[in-house]
Amino acid sequence: MTMTLATTAEEAFARYEAAFNEDRLIQDNWHEERDGRNLACALGVLGEEVDGPAACPADVMPRWLAKMVPWFFDRMEFDDARQWGLEFYAELKRLGGKVPFDVIYRWHADHVTTLAIEVSEERKRDPEPHRKLQSLHRRALAGDRAPVEEWRAILRDAGADAYADADADATRRARMTRLARGMVECLKAVLVLDAG
Repeated sequence: MTMTLATTAEEAFARYEAAFNEDRLIQDNWHEERDGRNLACALGVLGEEVDGPAACPADVMPRWLAKMVPWFFDRMEFDDARQWGLEFYAELKRLGGKVPFDVIYRWHADHVTTLAIEVSEERKRDPEPHRKLQSLHRRALAGDRAPVEEWRAILRDAGADAYADADADATRRARMTRLARGMVECLKAVLVLDAG
């Protein structure tokens, strides 16, 4: 059965919901045929031609957000990932696929840096670089965009190893679920009027 490309957030939600209800979702692969059934990942449900975030239609979600979907979906426990996808696509439908970029600032300020601070404190590392990054995201969310040089310095100090450490941790799936659910919370905070 050929599956055409979903071109709206409403259609994307319907596709995901059908795959959810019919147990046709998979992780770690875009598409797969099993027992005569077409299975797909959270982005793959959009259509057969979707083999990466770049193939996701902009009217479904912006590219920056599409890049995050496999990162979330494939790193959670499968049941958590399935449920997250349903909530995620419901929010995209509500917003008509128009997600303001401020969502990323809110997500980083309220979820990513908060987790990085907690992990730093648990590991007896200095959390101050993550606090500075959190402050920078909050400033951006408030409309005060810092110069590129300031972003670079703070990002460098916060350390790229924060993600590597979290990924190697025994609780990485729980942390990924927390971050993914945080993204849904940020989407829920967007008023439809804000989405444009």
